[in-house]
Amino acid sequence: FLPNQTLTLGYGLHNQMQPMPVFFYQEQTAPGVYENRNSKLNFTRSNHFVLAYDRRFGTQWRLKAETYYQALDHVPVKPTPSSFSILNAGADFVFPEAGTLTNNGSGRNYGVEITVEKFFSKGYYALITGSLFDSKYTGSDGIERNTAFNNKYILNTLIGKEFKFGKDKRNAFTLDFKLATAGGKFYTPVDLAASQKLNKEVLQENIAFSERLPNYFKLNIKLGYRVNSKSKRMSQQFFIDLQNMTNHKNLFVRRYNILNGQINDVSQTGFFPDILYRVQF
Repeated sequence: FLPNQTLTLGYGLHNQMQPMPVFFYQEQTAPGVYENRNSKLNFTRSNHFVLAYDRRFGTQWRLKAETYYQALDHVPVKPTPSSFSILNAGADFVFPEAGTLTNNGSGRNYGVEITVEKFFSKGYYALITGSLFDSKYTGSDGIERNTAFNNKYILNTLIGKEFKFGKDKRNAFTLDFKLATAGGKFYTPVDLAASQKLNKEVLQENIAFSERLPNYFKLNIKLGYRVNSKSKRMSQQFFIDLQNMTNHKNLFVRRYNILNGQINDVSQTGFFPDILYRVQF
């Protein structure tokens, strides 16, 4: 290979401790009696296989491609047949309240990632990253399912341009674009009849992560104005960050509503302008 390109083949074995809220979870075993039955959980083990290619085109451009496979075992699951797995923890920003877990679960991730980068020069920069992947897990029921993080694909694009002006080109206008899109997340559907009967959300755990949310899309545009002092010791910057320019209502979750007895959609924030003023010394 030429001096400006590299090919790397790697393997790694990693052990990861369980999240603290899970490891120290106190399970109620009798009225008023709580015990920590997760304290003997072992580390989750993962085997990583990676093949990466990295190439520089001159001094301004870079291409990086990577393909990988990850096999996980010793994953905490429930002792009785269940679709539960700690690999899905954090998808809804909370940790599961589950005790008496065992290290009998497994999972696998594989995919390819490509990055094209234009370093900042001649007044502009660009960064494009794309990923195609698959993420699966197996709970104590022995059924392989999609994980909560299995979007299938992710694409991020950043492009920025600087326009200098003034007598000595000391000041500048800046324009930045950020585009993010991803496949919809898999989720566990609500059992509407059971939820209405018990007046609380009940999920169809036997078909966990079998349905999928719509694809994610978000476009941000940031306009900036920078003023540098003549001594170059201070810089003032004004930004207007127009987030989610298309006002795309990305769906966050489908949840049972105990007030109306129906399944409602919860969307993320739509169009939102943000104004920033910054001084640098």
